[in-house]
Amino acid sequence: MINAFLQAINRHVVAESTNLQATYDAKHIFNVRAGSDIDNGKLVNLDDMAWVDNEYFTMVEPTATSRVGLILSVPIGADERPKAATYEYNFYNGKDEIMRVYDLLVGDKFTVSENGITKITSGSGASATTTELAKGQYIVADGYDLKAQAAKPAATVGFYGEIVDVITRTNGKFYKIFVRKNG
Repeated sequence: MINAFLQAINRHVVAESTNLQATYDAKHIFNVRAGSDIDNGKLVNLDDMAWVDNEYFTMVEPTATSRVGLILSVPIGADERPKAATYEYNFYNGKDEIMRVYDLLVGDKFTVSENGITKITSGSGASATTTELAKGQYIVADGYDLKAQAAKPAATVGFYGEIVDVITRTNGKFYKIFVRKNG
């Protein structure tokens, strides 16, 4: 039964803390309760989170002008069999679980798998075309998601980054994002 499950599951986003200032001396890492099932590599609105009890906050969806944090929990789960059940692309943060959220600072770098970024689409309907993700494209918050765009975002945008490296691995493409603005 587990094999059928693994074949049918969509791969979840894989994210890495390539070089985040928050990882030094555990600065600005928040415990946030997941309001719904959500992958690592997604964003949370830091300014509107509400303090709950026991040292955690509520999860709030970012707007275009929000200061954001990166969801990046340690992908540890039950020791399941087969081994494929423990692969990182099967990991996500379940509803009501406490997850780690890192405050993103200008100059931080993080890496996200290809399925964690919405590609640039032009046109609509049957004539719509999608541009592959590439070095030099900008990344903005689109709700909880990361979205690529070709032009530098407007000054009113709260968060944006830039793809500075494309990494090809045996398990897919990954994109290193350099944080240019947050807040």
